[in-house]
Amino acid sequence: MTRTPTLPPDDRSMWRRLVSRSHPDAGGSHELFIWAVATRDAVCGGELEAEIPRVERRAPSTQGTGERVPFDEDASLEVLTDRAVAMAEAVAEPFGFLLRQVADCEPAEDEPLRDQQRCGASFKSLAAIGHRVGMTKAECIQWYRIAESVPLSQRHAEHILSRLKRRAA
Repeated sequence: MTRTPTLPPDDRSMWRRLVSRSHPDAGGSHELFIWAVATRDAVCGGELEAEIPRVERRAPSTQGTGERVPFDEDASLEVLTDRAVAMAEAVAEPFGFLLRQVADCEPAEDEPLRDQQRCGASFKSLAAIGHRVGMTKAECIQWYRIAESVPLSQRHAEHILSRLKRRAA
């Protein structure tokens, strides 16, 4: 039997190449990218995750403490909402369902909603959404990555939470 020489399954450079090539900006799809990252984490036990910066650390804001999805405060809520709804078609459930919930999220002129649309969703809010729909830890991690790739604002996260609460009532 002929063997093809290859690197071990936990080789950092191979995972970096695979994940970068599966990214939507490099011609991959969101679903493929999420699957590749989840597979890497499963195979490598999360050891390689530290080399990929995931969140921007900020001082606590008026919206609460903790880490948030990296976000440009001048981003258009309408554009990000459209991006989230379009992405809903490319991701698995329950992520697609959650992204579709922002379809009717309108920009606000009044505080505090205006402030929420100018900052990234907190991971605490995203975790609350995941908990409401019964996500596993692995699914929550995928949900965080999807939220980062949109990126979702705190207004989006609060809108999803309110829709889920109304649905449960």
